[in-house]
Amino acid sequence: MDQQYEDFKRQVKDSSDIVDVIAGYVSLQKKGRYYWACCPFHGEKTPSFCVDKERQFFYCYGCHTGGDVFTFVQKIENSTFPEAIKTLAGRANIPVPETHRTAADVRREQRRKDMYTVNDLACRYFSACLQKTRPGAAALEYFHNRGITDAVIERFSLGYSLPSFNALEFNLARKGCSREQLAAAGLIRQKNGSYRDVFINRVMIPIKDPRGRVIAFGGRVMDDGLPKYLNTGETDVFQKRETLFGLDVALKAIREAKEAIIVEGYMDAISLHAAGINRAVASLGTAFSEQHAKLLHRVTESVVFAYDSDDAGRRNAVRAVSIAKKAGLSVKVLNVPEGKDPDAFVRKSGRDAFEDLVKNAWDGTEFQIRYTISKNNVSELAGKVQCVSNIIPYLQECKTEIEAEEYIRFLAKELVIDEGLIMGEYRKKSASRFSGGNSVPRAPVSSAQPVPSALELAERKLLLLFFRYSWLIDSYKEIIQQTGFASPVRQSIYEKICKLGNADFSTVKESLFAAGDEETNAETARILAGEDFVADEAGLKQIAEGYVRRMQRDFLQRAYEDHRRLADMYAGMNDPRFEDEIKICNELRGKITNLYGN
Repeated sequence: MDQQYEDFKRQVKDSSDIVDVIAGYVSLQKKGRYYWACCPFHGEKTPSFCVDKERQFFYCYGCHTGGDVFTFVQKIENSTFPEAIKTLAGRANIPVPETHRTAADVRREQRRKDMYTVNDLACRYFSACLQKTRPGAAALEYFHNRGITDAVIERFSLGYSLPSFNALEFNLARKGCSREQLAAAGLIRQKNGSYRDVFINRVMIPIKDPRGRVIAFGGRVMDDGLPKYLNTGETDVFQKRETLFGLDVALKAIREAKEAIIVEGYMDAISLHAAGINRAVASLGTAFSEQHAKLLHRVTESVVFAYDSDDAGRRNAVRAVSIAKKAGLSVKVLNVPEGKDPDAFVRKSGRDAFEDLVKNAWDGTEFQIRYTISKNNVSELAGKVQCVSNIIPYLQECKTEIEAEEYIRFLAKELVIDEGLIMGEYRKKSASRFSGGNSVPRAPVSSAQPVPSALELAERKLLLLFFRYSWLIDSYKEIIQQTGFASPVRQSIYEKICKLGNADFSTVKESLFAAGDEETNAETARILAGEDFVADEAGLKQIAEGYVRRMQRDFLQRAYEDHRRLADMYAGMNDPRFEDEIKICNELRGKITNLYGN
């Protein structure tokens, strides 16, 4: 990175006291060492959001969000890291330096700026066509007949494209937009040697990014014409897999409800908002993606999929559930009755009826199980076997063994087969996912447990010691290399601290926040929120020794339990590998007893 830009970042950070910055968004109250507020990232009545002025970081004990001043601005403004730096630079009246950019970089940036400008002008034009033209009156009536009020029309900047081949191009040319800019933004296209507008005689739905900038458009016919929907193609500022329609207007409601409702199309989302269900977003008819899941995970921990109730919609929901679970989201799926889509249901039955569907929505994994059962002939043994085989991948996505076992019991009851048979198949398939057959699956550690375990506390306290006293690390590197940290995030933090060598506390903290993703920053803040240690050098070593022993004991205990389960499974199968597993179990139990006693 250019040294001038690094110096600029340092200047911005030094000029951006985190308490002053956050106080511009929420009301802070000083209590003791920290400043407190109700968290702006999730709804709460009792303040659990604290800001440490001395160490310049924030942390919420409710939703476990944390980081430095750059992290806060990124989250609150839904911006990128470079955009957050520019925001803070503007606040501090610090000029943004000219960095070394290639000619291609300059052209790309200018092209993006032009697209934002062109799309904004087009949005204003379509809105004027809806409100101020005679053909637009029919489009306005179309919206009103669908229960979309003037307030909702304004909220979503809805519009109308005139029944003319070049009305948009003609009007935007008068605003200084070139034909090349309009074509690049996907608003006009060449056909038979001449250019014509892409959207003709359609109601227009602007697609915006989370910051409210228009990045694309969708157009819908008002009759039975085809294609029913027409969308802007992907551009430098618009990629379907990274865009959720309506997120800009739904953000506040999602945070307050701690839940997002995901539908397939923008008309579904608009209809839900028109009915007063303001936490709805749409995946724009494209498959729900990992990028969508990560985008939502920044603002909520729970999602409800409300896809169409036809088979295509249910199949898409099955896939989407797995993606959302992988991103760490809590997932439910509602079933829209009578084969309707959310738009048709909410217009006919109203808000309360739809909210009842949300309350009674199936858990995501339960939905996957029920759907898979419905697609197999489970009246026959072969169908049951195939059904179990198809469902096991969904069970492997569970956060804990306990959760997987609950679903196995549910599945056994639904299929009327022995629970132990499903469990055996599950463990066999899970074990085979790991190379060599010597490792067994370990349940991922939940990142949001309300009460931290003794192991979690030990790992966090040890990392806080390493933050403060990096000279301690060398004494425990060998042991930690064997045991590792149970949490992948804390393991990553440990490795980054090691790479920084003997850097001072401030340098380590800033390096971690600058390089970390959202989850890493939150865990770093959670560690830093712990109380400092008051002890001499010998005392610090003794404290660290206790935490390392806790980690080592847990590592050996987990290994013992894993091999004991394998021994049980092999015993039930009359598999000779049973004896090998018993031998390993005895060796591990001996180590635990020798090191820690009974």
